[in-house]
Amino acid sequence: MKNLFSLLRYILKFSIILSVCMLLSSFQRHQDIYMPDTLYNNDAIELWADNLLETLSLEEKIGQLFMIAANGKNLGSDYYNKVDSLITNYKVGGVIFFQSGPQDLINTLNRYNKQSSIPLLTSIDAEWGLSMRLDSVQHFPWMMTLGAVQDLDLIYNFGLEVARQLKSLGVHMNFAPVVDVNNNPNNPIIDRRAFGSNVDLVALQGLAYMQGMQANNILSCAKHFPGHGDTDVDSHKKLPVLYHDRHRLDSLEFVPFNHLINNGLGAIMIAHMNLPLIDTMNQPSSFSSYLIQDILKNELNFNGLVVSDALNMGALSNYTDPGEIELNAFLAGNDILLCPDNLSEAIALIKAEIRSNPVLMNQLNQSCKNILMVKKWTGAFDKLQHIKPSDLINEYSEFLNKKLCEKSLTVLVNQNNVLPLLDINKLKVAYVGIGDSEGDAFYDRLNHYIPISRYTHSSNSEILLNNLKQYDLAIVGAHYKDDNFWDKHIVSVQDSLFLDKLSAQNKTILTVFGHPKLLNSFPSNNIDGQILSYQNSDLLQDLTAQLIFGSIGASGRIPVSTNHFFEGEGINIASVRNLEFVLPVEVGLSKDSLAQIDSLVQMSIQDGVMPGCQIVVSRYGKILYNKAFGFHSYTAIEPVTETDLYDIASITKITAAAPIFMQLTDNNSIKLHKKIKKYLSASTAYADKKNLKIIDIFTHQAQLFPWIPFWKSFQDDKVLNPLIFSQSKSPDYNIKVAGNLFFNQSYIDTIYKIILETPLLKKKEYKYSDLGFYLLQPVVEDMLGVKIDKYVCEELYQPIGAHRITYNPLDKFSLSSIVPTENDVSFRGQLIQGYVHDQGASLFGGVGLHAGLFSNAIDLAKFMHLYLNNGRHMNHQILPKRRINQFTSSPFDYNNNRRGIIFDKPSIDPSESGPTCDSISLSSFGHSGFTGTLAWIDPEIDLVYIFLSNGRVFPNGNNTKLIDRNVRTDVQAIIYNSIKE
Repeated sequence: MKNLFSLLRYILKFSIILSVCMLLSSFQRHQDIYMPDTLYNNDAIELWADNLLETLSLEEKIGQLFMIAANGKNLGSDYYNKVDSLITNYKVGGVIFFQSGPQDLINTLNRYNKQSSIPLLTSIDAEWGLSMRLDSVQHFPWMMTLGAVQDLDLIYNFGLEVARQLKSLGVHMNFAPVVDVNNNPNNPIIDRRAFGSNVDLVALQGLAYMQGMQANNILSCAKHFPGHGDTDVDSHKKLPVLYHDRHRLDSLEFVPFNHLINNGLGAIMIAHMNLPLIDTMNQPSSFSSYLIQDILKNELNFNGLVVSDALNMGALSNYTDPGEIELNAFLAGNDILLCPDNLSEAIALIKAEIRSNPVLMNQLNQSCKNILMVKKWTGAFDKLQHIKPSDLINEYSEFLNKKLCEKSLTVLVNQNNVLPLLDINKLKVAYVGIGDSEGDAFYDRLNHYIPISRYTHSSNSEILLNNLKQYDLAIVGAHYKDDNFWDKHIVSVQDSLFLDKLSAQNKTILTVFGHPKLLNSFPSNNIDGQILSYQNSDLLQDLTAQLIFGSIGASGRIPVSTNHFFEGEGINIASVRNLEFVLPVEVGLSKDSLAQIDSLVQMSIQDGVMPGCQIVVSRYGKILYNKAFGFHSYTAIEPVTETDLYDIASITKITAAAPIFMQLTDNNSIKLHKKIKKYLSASTAYADKKNLKIIDIFTHQAQLFPWIPFWKSFQDDKVLNPLIFSQSKSPDYNIKVAGNLFFNQSYIDTIYKIILETPLLKKKEYKYSDLGFYLLQPVVEDMLGVKIDKYVCEELYQPIGAHRITYNPLDKFSLSSIVPTENDVSFRGQLIQGYVHDQGASLFGGVGLHAGLFSNAIDLAKFMHLYLNNGRHMNHQILPKRRINQFTSSPFDYNNNRRGIIFDKPSIDPSESGPTCDSISLSSFGHSGFTGTLAWIDPEIDLVYIFLSNGRVFPNGNNTKLIDRNVRTDVQAIIYNSIKE
């Protein structure tokens, strides 16, 4: 049965991974896909367009050529009324949308279509997706970032998704992709809007993007023909001049356009620039009949729509006669005249020109016919069912964005294979932030792997350099604002000099979150590892941190050359660590469903059930949900962070006792079915205890008394005996139980005496008790030859990078990073913070097999992953596989005892209120903690769930709301209901 169960688990896991892969590559790029090269020769659509064309007047045909600005920033009602009148009076054929929100766009489009007898052809500049123009939509990387991605299927799927979003809003044409070759570093306007400086890269990336959009019936308009990459003038302001001959254009600028044209490109935008070696008329390319008619249409065989760049740009400012610009663009062969400045005058001039030159009527008819065909093909005449704007960001779009960002990461230097960081057990790491922006997401994710100190470089470099000498490694995050693609990133002289000195002093990894040009200002020598992450988004910061620690790999290639690196350079890095932070959809869960956790927890905090908590959910070793809520206490002063430590109480049993006893059992030092007398020293004081079996102790059926408040034996009239406790440390009073309170070590024997003299319960049945763990602790330490706190730290937690699981956390962490538990008025007379809550464990210096550990949720999840991975971490066998299976089974379920060996298990009695929700599998296991914690593993679906809170004991043990409201199990139920399969 176990083999069958393992096979079913494998099949389920594989099916989830396969479904995610299918989600990402749900479309393949086929050459015979339905593209506009068949559209313009489609008999049915052509016949339909011919019939409609015959019904249009000359004025209506001319009107179809114009595409006007639909909206803009800070425009009042007068503007929109004017657009209404232009559509009504001049039969305008299309509109282009600028800055707004999704619902505003929908509302505006619906308004304008009511004014138009023929549905409008709608367009937008969504070069890297709708976020270029709209708020509240999915953000995708800029084109230069995408240029680093080597997987063309990802770019194709990006095109599909952009098209889906455009289609859902009623937009038909995207002025994308930019296929200019970015080969002029002084270009003020193209730069990061282009894929890169390699002509083949631009051609392949542009084609993949185009095919994705047009596969979803969104017309792709490549720009800016004949090529705007090698200019140093912004055509929005004045006319660039490009001194290239035809040979140069054919070998470089034309190549991407040719590649797209040959594969069915639907539209091309003409740039405003002067090419004196191509057209001797000394006129803008948008007015050049030779460039558009002779070269583009006749020689390059382009039969799609030709769209002028915006006719109100500064490049055309020398043409001042109203309508002159629009007329020249029409005569040159542009099918769509974008953003005219003088619509009424332009229509009048074009109409007059056609009447004086009837040959132009053929050109008008062909342009108008192609526009109508595009409208039909893109669905302009279909009834549109708008989606909710909120659906523009969904699980798939987030997943796609994540994969695009991940695959763009480019490793440029990796001396001695410093990347990824492998041996992190005792590595002392500092993060240093430089630049003009923040790196919070980067630091936070780095800090999830191992505790990392944070520094920021300012003016005083020498002091910082001296402080950094103590670290084995410095990770430098160079963060630069990227609010706009045209932002110019500049490295300060101070930062450059500092990094030069740091890399000479420390082993250094440099991560650049900004333009590749920044690399020119950083030292090329001494840097051990160098990563180019292109943009300073939270997502790219997150992924870069995961790359450094080997949770993900790197395959990106730099798309432009710098002083130290050639275009196309990059080093492949393989992932080596299971711990990855993913989106829920990647492991088969619904993000929207999981959002119910947030609501439930926030309501619980609001109702005083608990001050705050941490929750982590992982599947297949990948963390899909990781959040901190609320505050350390009800004063709401100190917010809970993801790295704060909680007293995990009895979860100590499965994170310390269980792994220790698994190892001792596996090497035959302990035999579970032997009696305890085999391991305890000879004594007559435990006559009724000596025949207790180890397995009965670990399954809580050894008849041991449930709980003993030992400290009460050391009180006189509820006051601590001064012979037993002291407010200062000394050789005798050397066991610290709380702040300024020390226990006389000679009374440890008294505790054991109390346990041994306490009678057994009369009936052998399941009754939870910690007493056996007290008795076995000295036995274990004798066998190990070391104290258990040292052993688990060095043998269990450090090897897996779980540095925040620890006994006595104040020895390693600040008080402010530890969540308080109970205000202990009965025993210690103080708020317990940083000291173990369990009073018995406190008398042993905070170290027990049953209690004493502190952890944050992420590191606790790291340890729980060991159980799911059959005791292996990376290439190391930490725990014996066969003992995991043994300890997590229920040896006495036939006797109504649900417990595993040390582990807790789901209830076997349906009427019992157990530790888990009803959806859990019976093969699952874990443990709860009295302070308000829960750690649970379900191997059937490879799921780990961690809930840490102080809600059960704060401000004192009378707060039972956490249990009464079933918060922990209700959260678990939401997780199970979120699983899609």
